Amino acid sequence: MLYKILAKDIIEPLLYLPKGLIFGVILIVALILINGLWYQFRRCILITPIKIICLGLFVTYMYTLLQQTYFSRPPGSRNTVSLILGETWQGSVQSKAYVIENILMMIPFGVLLPNVLKPAESIFGCIPLGFFFSVSLEYAQFLSQRGHMQVDDVVMNVIGTIIGYLFFVSIKLLRRLNKYLKEKKCFLL
Repeated sequence: MLYKILAKDIIEPLLYLPKGLIFGVILIVALILINGLWYQFRRCILITPIKIICLGLFVTYMYTLLQQTYFSRPPGSRNTVSLILGETWQGSVQSKAYVIENILMMIPFGVLLPNVLKPAESIFGCIPLGFFFSVSLEYAQFLSQRGHMQVDDVVMNVIGTIIGYLFFVSIKLLRRLNKYLKEKKCFLL
């Protein structure tokens, strides 16, 4: 039953994805043009192609996330506050799904942010930024009454950011290992 609820809840953010992709592609095209002009005058690139793609994906992700968690909700529709840790998990199956969804929705944040923002490449930059973003979103939801302000949401969002950051670090380590093996002409298979 939990899986069915999660599957149903994941469909809604996918509705915002096409528009987010349009914004991401517009940014990518603009950055490619800026890079081209910069290269013409300075004979070097301003932004690496990987960073351009990550910026486009980050814009797509942030648009989709903010639409789902804030802009799609009418003001005044939710006004509860819960400062009890673990209270959400103690509720219904739907509440448990919300806990899992709060983790899942921040995994891309932890993966993409270190790719677009240099200070976030460190765990001491990425995790506090994930915490700050989550608290800011909860506070904005509270002020506009567009979401339930819950300490569980912040904790689960930070856990999602940590998981995403661990993916980022794993990818970075695999790239280094691959580079090292190529230099040593070693092959795993």
